[in-house]
Amino acid sequence: MREVLRCAMVPVMLAWLTTLERRFRGIPVPADAPQAHSPGIDSDRILIVGGGPAIGWGVLSHNLALPGALARALTARTGRGADVDVIGRSSMTPRSAPEHIDFANLWRYDAVVLTLGIADAGRLTSTRSWRTDLGSLVNQIQRSSSLGTEVFLAGIAPLASMPAFSGPLGRLAGRQALRLNAVSEDVCAGVDRLTFVGLPGTPVATSGRFRSASDYDFWAEVLADRMAGSLEPLRRADGVAEREDQGRTPEEIEAARHRALMALNLLDTAPEERFDRIVALASSSLGTSAAAFTVLDGDRQWHKSTVGLAVSEIPRSASFCTVTVLEPAALVVPDALLDDRFRDNPLVVSGPRMRFYAGFPIESPSGERIGALCVYDENPRSQEGVDVVLLRELALLLQNELWQWAGAAIPTP
Repeated sequence: MREVLRCAMVPVMLAWLTTLERRFRGIPVPADAPQAHSPGIDSDRILIVGGGPAIGWGVLSHNLALPGALARALTARTGRGADVDVIGRSSMTPRSAPEHIDFANLWRYDAVVLTLGIADAGRLTSTRSWRTDLGSLVNQIQRSSSLGTEVFLAGIAPLASMPAFSGPLGRLAGRQALRLNAVSEDVCAGVDRLTFVGLPGTPVATSGRFRSASDYDFWAEVLADRMAGSLEPLRRADGVAEREDQGRTPEEIEAARHRALMALNLLDTAPEERFDRIVALASSSLGTSAAAFTVLDGDRQWHKSTVGLAVSEIPRSASFCTVTVLEPAALVVPDALLDDRFRDNPLVVSGPRMRFYAGFPIESPSGERIGALCVYDENPRSQEGVDVVLLRELALLLQNELWQWAGAAIPTP
């Protein structure tokens, strides 16, 4: 009988959702690049995928939405940095999610957070379809990610906390959300690297706002409590010794990097003030004589922006940044003359006679490590004397400018 009633109400609910979507068009959503960061070393990489909390309704920046809140909450628990990317669509469902996920790059992430279900609850999606589609999505994510990638399935928060769902049809959707949550929890039970996290309702806003930053902080605390332990390096050591060449040949890596650079239309373009000021800040803040925003293409390293360097490009064979892009973390070379990888490098033994180098990789919106923000000096220094947290923050600031320039803002809800 319940199934008959559900089927009869589906057309009514679809019409109601169409009306809601028109109302939602006036609600603010983040307009910046779909990512957020918190400072620290040995950063955890997180991807949020879904609708609802992933969209950022009610705030204008991802730093105030769930990505920023989750990054800060994780860092508070782990003491490490956190980089959080987000793929958000208000209409996303488990069935449509694969259209938006780049499965080839999932190995980069330590965790994937799924925030699905509000659209399905509103459509009165059957529990059978929900179980099938959700199971298929999770299996695809686990097959495509690394053995150390944890998947967290966030439950649908009580819809009563959303003013738009306060009427009779909203209450009907809320009851379906409870059924979908029960199925989600059952799907996660006993599955390795898959955890269900129930999201409680947030206090109903009295100001008339749809959502506020405090709502995302509230949910982030709940998620971080469940995620932090799984992200400990010792817990995931077997699965996260990841390098950029995971599953790909060197030729495939270079081809993907070249495609990313072509999509950015970055190579051989004129200097730009927004990049120049960050490079100059890196040099002055870290106390080095030179700094650069470099990109790698074919057999050359080209410099988009430089301070203290007289050359616009160097052969790839002499590039420190070729090594930097192998890992998603800072490369620090305290004294190149004492490092077997660089002691015979032409930049070390002649020319500028560089002794110290530190670089942090820069990624394209597609996830390819295309180059680095790096600093150089003629004098060696100790490993402890390098503020890698600051270098990372400046690199991510530059990367954010690059993504904005590439039009990589949050997808349209």
